[in-house]
Amino acid sequence: MAACLLLGACSKNDPTGNDPEPRDIEFVAKTYDFANSDRPYRRAEINVKEGVTPSVILYLHGGSAKGSDNAKQMEEPAIVRIAEYVRDQGLSAVFLVPQCPEKDSQGKMMDWVKMGKALEYLIKSEMASTESRVYIFGGSMGGTGTWNMLSSYPDLFTAAMPCAGNPKGCDAANVAKTPVYAVMGSADKVMRPEEVNLQSFLDAVKTAGGQYKFDTEEGWDHERTCKESYTSTRLDWVFSHK
Repeated sequence: MAACLLLGACSKNDPTGNDPEPRDIEFVAKTYDFANSDRPYRRAEINVKEGVTPSVILYLHGGSAKGSDNAKQMEEPAIVRIAEYVRDQGLSAVFLVPQCPEKDSQGKMMDWVKMGKALEYLIKSEMASTESRVYIFGGSMGGTGTWNMLSSYPDLFTAAMPCAGNPKGCDAANVAKTPVYAVMGSADKVMRPEEVNLQSFLDAVKTAGGQYKFDTEEGWDHERTCKESYTSTRLDWVFSHK
């Protein structure tokens, strides 16, 4: 089973003087075995070529895409925005989009916080070397999952962008080891800004020596924040970190 995310050809000038090749991005349906369980994810190679160590990009979807069909998670617009950016900038990357199950083997509801060890395993299995850069993105449940991955695995990531997520319970000193660009919407009724109080957490990150940027989009609700936050300007900042 495979699915293609068809993106337009890259038309920017090739600095080597060679004609750029049109590229379609194919997200292939795969599984990885962790704790005796096959777990679904999608994988795409973007600008991967011999002699260049590709980065690993991980995108964590929101709660409505949970399941086992290995398809619902691909409906999130952020995936297209990030993939197009990586392609058009000529960045070499392996892009991973795992799907979080609804329940574990005991019937308990799952989320990305509970999937931390499985995600770490997936990332490390896809790294071309120990020097591979690893970037993590996520919205809503995926934004919360991104914060928790930064907290739980502080030496794994190169940069991160959690949107409409909650860092409650995270270790600010651990998060401070990864440059992070956070986005919230002022009209978000799911991740209410006044309840999340993200600035207070980021103040602690700064005190611990961390580097961050934080935007609150005026009038944006939860859905819009998850869909539209991944602008070229923000992605420029995230991928500037090597």
